[in-house]
Amino acid sequence: MWPPANLPQLDDISFKLLMECIPETNVDLEKFQQKSEEFPIAFGTNTCRVKSQPAERHGQICKQIASAYPVIHERTLALYLDFLQHKKIHGNAIEQRVYQNLSVCGLVQRLLEKRCVFFLGPSDSYMLMSGDCDYGGFEQIGTLEEKVPLILQNCLSYDEIKLSALLSTSTHTEFINDGARRNFGHVEQDKSKIEREGVIIGMVGSRFQRNNKMEWEDILITREQNTPQNGYGLVDNPTRESDYRRIWRQFYNEPKDFLYDEIEKDYKRFLDIKKNSTIYRFDTLVMKKRFAILFDTLLLEAQGRAMRADKSAYIHVVGFGLGVWLIHDKQEKIFFNSFEERLLALGDQLNHVDVVHFSYFTLSKVGKLYDGAFIPFKNHPKRGIKICISKRNPHENLKDNTMLSVVSYAWDSNALPGNEFWSGTLHTSSDPAAACSTLITELLNPHINVDYLNGNNLHIASVRYGLIHITEYAQRVANNSVRE
Repeated sequence: MWPPANLPQLDDISFKLLMECIPETNVDLEKFQQKSEEFPIAFGTNTCRVKSQPAERHGQICKQIASAYPVIHERTLALYLDFLQHKKIHGNAIEQRVYQNLSVCGLVQRLLEKRCVFFLGPSDSYMLMSGDCDYGGFEQIGTLEEKVPLILQNCLSYDEIKLSALLSTSTHTEFINDGARRNFGHVEQDKSKIEREGVIIGMVGSRFQRNNKMEWEDILITREQNTPQNGYGLVDNPTRESDYRRIWRQFYNEPKDFLYDEIEKDYKRFLDIKKNSTIYRFDTLVMKKRFAILFDTLLLEAQGRAMRADKSAYIHVVGFGLGVWLIHDKQEKIFFNSFEERLLALGDQLNHVDVVHFSYFTLSKVGKLYDGAFIPFKNHPKRGIKICISKRNPHENLKDNTMLSVVSYAWDSNALPGNEFWSGTLHTSSDPAAACSTLITELLNPHINVDYLNGNNLHIASVRYGLIHITEYAQRVANNSVRE
């Protein structure tokens, strides 16, 4: 039958012409800057703010403001929907008031705007938007034991902080300097040393700093945690706890949760961790899957951004969760194994990705990934993707104007972009380093860039459809359901 139901494949030029049909977005720069001035928390430095940029860059900065959005993997979208259903059925009275009428875009908005200003260390030191500072108390949020100011109405619970770790934010931005760890917001005067602008995406690694919270629940198997009472193992009568475990099993496509004493049956996938004479089991397969969600999102986001810019992506990769959150020395190898697997799986879709550069890693070769490696793909315009592994600062000049710099940085799931930046500490991690070298403390701030960095502007990284707005994703899913 002709014509077929599906559209013909668009080449790059046709795609670019189609994108020109999208109406220009009018950004009110004065309004944006006023929002920034009204922001109640002091900036760690002002050199990374729009008001400090040259007037001749304002036109480009307006485009950058409009380019910002939150982005999640399509499996994460399904997880968020399951989470909302779980809370609407099993939530306590406090949770019911928050979740009963909440949409998935509303949940994303909560994850963006209800987070702390900063959230630091194993003791959970924090500052709220109200200016309140203290440490600890987040385990009680959303329970009958919660206390002001740490209440679900105003803050994220640990269940939500875990969800938020799968949420990324992305934008085009100015690059102020080369992004070195100790850049302190220095303004590079010699612009030939750096890329003037590019894309930056904040991504969150796995955090094991609180027992029985966050990824600890899924990746560590302990005698205390992995019990039927906590919802693990096979449960005859479903409970709130077992239903909560169900949504995470479905997310990771795992048929069951392990009890501690069952590990011997499938021992090869587990590593031992000894802490204070206690043996924990580390699930390498779920760790690999957790990384895979990040890598799919990063690769598809880079492909989408580069395609829209009619350029080729140069992706700067950092070690998400491999710094102070590291709990096992094999995590970096798992990181590379997972990245290689996802790069090979998605490679035929990545015709606008030219280089993947791993920066500041300890391993120099894992599988097919090593400095100077080339991963061939049949339909790639340059026959494949180049791999680099070296110590490189993220915004260094690429010396190729056909390239788009796509920089990742390690973010926190319960803090604004920059995290320590807001406490005045500018050099302790890639989070404040990214904040000091770009405009993300404004562009990726949901309290300042309110028109674009919001739940309704959610984008989905889809293995099937590429990078698309949630509205289009929902329409495609609906159309496919009708056809099926």
